[in-house]
Amino acid sequence: MPDRVYIIDNRYYDAVYAAFAGNRTFLPSVTCHALAAPVSAHPDMVLFSAEKGTCICAAEVYSQYLKILSPFGVELVQGNASLGSDYPADIAYNVLNTRAGAFARFDSTDKHLTRLLDKKHIKKVNVGQGYARCSSVSFGDALISADPTIIKAGKEAGLSVLSITPGYVNLPGYDYGFIGGASGILGGDTVAFFGDLSYHPDGEKIRNFITANGFFVAEMPGQPLSDIGTIFCIEL
Repeated sequence: MPDRVYIIDNRYYDAVYAAFAGNRTFLPSVTCHALAAPVSAHPDMVLFSAEKGTCICAAEVYSQYLKILSPFGVELVQGNASLGSDYPADIAYNVLNTRAGAFARFDSTDKHLTRLLDKKHIKKVNVGQGYARCSSVSFGDALISADPTIIKAGKEAGLSVLSITPGYVNLPGYDYGFIGGASGILGGDTVAFFGDLSYHPDGEKIRNFITANGFFVAEMPGQPLSDIGTIFCIEL
């Protein structure tokens, strides 16, 4: 049994698997037709994991994810928020979990999710950015984001924060995507990017910041950064 499974947007699964799988367990995501098409298969729009072996899932895709994740012993909790294609009806599960607390626009967050945070005594940090999860990279005691509300909240919470230039991440159907959606934490010690940081004006700063905080960097050389809804990790 693996110690982690990773959920990948089903449209990018083959590319991510080829680049990063190794001996890791990668699983293709379920498409949620309630969401806008460009983000309909993004796992960070329908899943939230705050503890080992437990995940909250949007009701619209709960039965499909139950079949996928139950063989790995994941306890899947069905959310009660109804998702929609327009903001903020699409952000109920888009919560950034950090060592300093969970960041989200909590007036639109699923109630089962907020109750789980309270049960686990995880501090709730309200921010103006509804896409808190996909707009930020969280690893160890560090945080990378281009969003000013998350940057401010992260600093106030005592995290080491790198502020970067917004944009330079592809997301078809939108002007641009987010750096968090183009990344994920592999094996607990590696920050992986779907694409090459050289395509971002702060690419070298991002690399240096990650290594300075004791993590490794993995990239896909020669390919622009793309928001795929994160390389979504569930610890088992």
